[in-house]
Amino acid sequence: MPPTVSINLCCYNSEKFLEETVRSIFAQTYKDWELVIINDGSTDSTESIIKQYIDRGYPIIYYWQENHGLGYSRNEALKRSEGKYIAFIDHDDIWLPDKLEKQISLFSDNSETDFIYTNYYIMKNDQKVVVLKGKQPTGYVFENFLYHYPVALLTAMIRRNALIERNIEFDEDLHLSEDYDVFMRLLYRSKAGYIKDPLAIYRVHPQMTSVIRMSDYYTEGLYILKKFKEIDDRQVHFKKALKKYEMNLEYLKAKVLINHGDSVSGRKQISAYKLLYFKYFLLYLFSFMPTNVRHIIQNMFSKSGV
Repeated sequence: MPPTVSINLCCYNSEKFLEETVRSIFAQTYKDWELVIINDGSTDSTESIIKQYIDRGYPIIYYWQENHGLGYSRNEALKRSEGKYIAFIDHDDIWLPDKLEKQISLFSDNSETDFIYTNYYIMKNDQKVVVLKGKQPTGYVFENFLYHYPVALLTAMIRRNALIERNIEFDEDLHLSEDYDVFMRLLYRSKAGYIKDPLAIYRVHPQMTSVIRMSDYYTEGLYILKKFKEIDDRQVHFKKALKKYEMNLEYLKAKVLINHGDSVSGRKQISAYKLLYFKYFLLYLFSFMPTNVRHIIQNMFSKSGV
């Protein structure tokens, strides 16, 4: 019989954090799962770490490939998954022991739900900070998520048949936002559930692809925005939300420019929106500060774990 949950783990040169990640999977109180690992061309000791657990008899499906990026790798993991549900974790993330158990329980009580996400911690400088405050959206959340997207990949579990029936797979042209793109296309027609308990730990560190390639989020975001605008039957209904999503992309682009010392271009990027939302106005003012003052402020937030 296929397992209830297929855990998808895509990794690349993951030796620093991988053991802690897989141990958090093996420590789950819910045991009916398989672990599908795609090694995206690692050149370090990633493979030897994985194989030692295969040799110990853990239910691991392992595949090594030439480096193709996350979109391609996640599709390879899906192809090899047989579970009723798909859960996702990356090589530097950690699950708390009851993560799978609580999600399976919620799915069992909500047959119309295709997607469940949870609260989580961010761990930076060895400090854990709870991320999501207050009640989060459930049900048909597509429009809410255009305004504010609260999902971290490591907390998501989805009904595999929902992807199959809608012919949804990861976009292999995306390398940073491939999960957002898939989840949002699923949530356009599917209901979401939410668990308020923090059930995972998202580790922030300088080697993260999302940190190294932060500037690519803007380009990928515009690409995804074009997809959303091509949704024809409710495009008018989501017009305001799509505009806010576009504004958030401009904010992100401005922040990257300012952080890289190009304050003039950053101000231009956000100028049209600076009086519409308070955080946009703060970033606009921030861009006028001398570089050394900006760095002092950023370091203060970094040391506080924010």
